[in-house]
Amino acid sequence: MKNILEIKDLNISFKLESQIAKAIHGISLQLERAKSLGIVGESGCGKSVTAMSVMRLLPSNAVIESGEILWKEKNILGFSEKEMQQIRGNQIALIPQDPMTSLNPLYTVGEQIHEVIALHQKVSKKEAKEIAIESLKNVKIPEADKRYNDYPHQFSGGMRQRAIIAMSLSCNPELIIADEPTTALDVTVQAQILNLIKSVQEERGTSLLLITHDLGIVAETCNNVAVLYAGRIVEYADVMSIFKNPLHPYTQGLLESLPVKNSQKLKAIKGQPPAISDNISGCPFYPRCGHRIELCKNVSPELITVSENHRVSCHLYN
Repeated sequence: MKNILEIKDLNISFKLESQIAKAIHGISLQLERAKSLGIVGESGCGKSVTAMSVMRLLPSNAVIESGEILWKEKNILGFSEKEMQQIRGNQIALIPQDPMTSLNPLYTVGEQIHEVIALHQKVSKKEAKEIAIESLKNVKIPEADKRYNDYPHQFSGGMRQRAIIAMSLSCNPELIIADEPTTALDVTVQAQILNLIKSVQEERGTSLLLITHDLGIVAETCNNVAVLYAGRIVEYADVMSIFKNPLHPYTQGLLESLPVKNSQKLKAIKGQPPAISDNISGCPFYPRCGHRIELCKNVSPELITVSENHRVSCHLYN
């Protein structure tokens, strides 16, 4: 089995007060065992919705209209809630984006990790505590046996995120979903957390699905990249191809907006991304694109294969 996770033609909508708004338009992704896939795009493009659909943790007003999510070749969209509970935190672990709100302030950090282990592993209370302390040690938390009894407010932001990673890894998951895992952290701590996630993933052979808006993070962490725009994949390739030969005008714009050493100027993408409620007939990037042609206005481009491992959704390459 090459792919541990495969998403096929996924379509997701949200029931709003006055209408049904489509958030995900026919997304298809593949993630190989022990590999890492980055999902990149601006806020509201559908990154987190895609990730949460894998965990089956979408809001109550979300509707999966069609598609498949294959976890080890089985479609989890047909799983019961009880079956999903055995997968969440055990086989698939989530590292959420906000360490400040992801831990319960009323319980010690150790108790919260202990609870996850007790839920999924058939071990005694003593063994669960030992595993929890070892998990804290694995994420480089000093004096882990003492910090086990500390409350979240006694941890810094970076240490809280390490504790969340320890919790995520405590049951040896096969897939880690990291949803903007460094958003609330300063630059120095960001680098430490990313290096930690990457080293753990490589040491354990864990697969990684990384959700981010930062292409710099993707360059350091991922094997492959899917660029999302308005709930659609506009470019999909290995990380080297994305950076050396970006094809879609949106991907090119994202790369041009990155800070460059010794440069004072940042090049922004003009305009704003469409709202989820907008009715789009052609290419969703049409209003912001500097390379648009008349065809783009009314005809939505398909995701086509341009070269090996490189696909793009743009009429310029059709």
